[in-house]
Amino acid sequence: MGKQVDLQVERLLSSLNETLAVLTHLSDAELDDLSEHPCAMGGTVRDLLNHNIDHEQMHAGQVYNLRYSLRKMQKGQVDRLMAEILRARANLVAALIGLDDNDLDRRSPDDDWTIRETIEHLLYWERHSIDDLAQSKLGRRLPDARPRAVIDVTDPLVGKLSRPGEMIPGGNGDGP
Repeated sequence: MGKQVDLQVERLLSSLNETLAVLTHLSDAELDDLSEHPCAMGGTVRDLLNHNIDHEQMHAGQVYNLRYSLRKMQKGQVDRLMAEILRARANLVAALIGLDDNDLDRRSPDDDWTIRETIEHLLYWERHSIDDLAQSKLGRRLPDARPRAVIDVTDPLVGKLSRPGEMIPGGNGDGP
């Protein structure tokens, strides 16, 4: 991807984070309040948010149409995998919306792990595998100023995430 495309992706993700930070303070009852914003088309806050969702989907379709016209579909396997990883992460984030903080550490009778442990496990293996890929396969090809996830993560099975290149405590390096 080009630098300007990277910038647009960063802007979209930043705006999404800001939008979610505002919406998290909205109550269900407030959805039925009248909205004076023109995108609500004389309706409620719910109408405004539904409009925003439809608006986003409509313009995403427009971008796909433009890509098609330019003969720039995601033919590359890396591009396709990046898009699928983003979709999978968005799905996981969506699954968390509406939970209380206490829900993260509750156990159901059918599950061995809590939601928090599941996320820790996912983050551990994502960071471990991608850090390994960055170090072993890409090395100096990666820019020094690339985004880096600075997270402290501990897998329920293998423990605290080690630095790239270190052996996994008690593990054989084969992954989850």
